[in-house]
Amino acid sequence: MKDEFAASMAKNTPVVGGNFWLWLSNHDINWWVAVATLAYIGASFVFAWRKDRRDQRAREHESAHA
Repeated sequence: MKDEFAASMAKNTPVVGGNFWLWLSNHDINWWVAVATLAYIGASFVFAWRKDRRDQRAREHESAHA
């Protein structure tokens, strides 16, 4: 069963890859700018959240030793 699945995936890889490339190349610059903007906003959120967690742990550590 696993061998059949692997063989099927190997046969379909060029088709799936070709369709993915057509999908990627079919978008205009506005779509790419929107994706980049969303990625930037998401990364900023993650970095701010991590910094806030780090600062909160530092405050807890200072209050425990005070």
